[in-house]
Amino acid sequence: MMMRHDMGPMPPNALAQETVDSVRRALQHYVQRPASEPAPELRSALHALATEARQKSVAPEQLLVTLKRIWQALPEVEHAHDPSEQTLILQ
Repeated sequence: MMMRHDMGPMPPNALAQETVDSVRRALQHYVQRPASEPAPELRSALHALATEARQKSVAPEQLLVTLKRIWQALPEVEHAHDPSEQTLILQ
């Protein structure tokens, strides 16, 4: 019998939409203008996301799922022709 992993008391959409949108905008900007160091906007957005997740007791696994969904929804990633192109964008 397989046991289901408890994702915690918070639903997947527990994070405020404005926080998620802030991360999405910062990642979009960063992907469009890559630099050797993440832009302060991205660093700030990710910090706010982590802080909110901690305050709302969002499970780390759920936070990771949220970040992956944000990343995969970026137009540059969504429209990549093959997995190697997606990996290049991620790097």
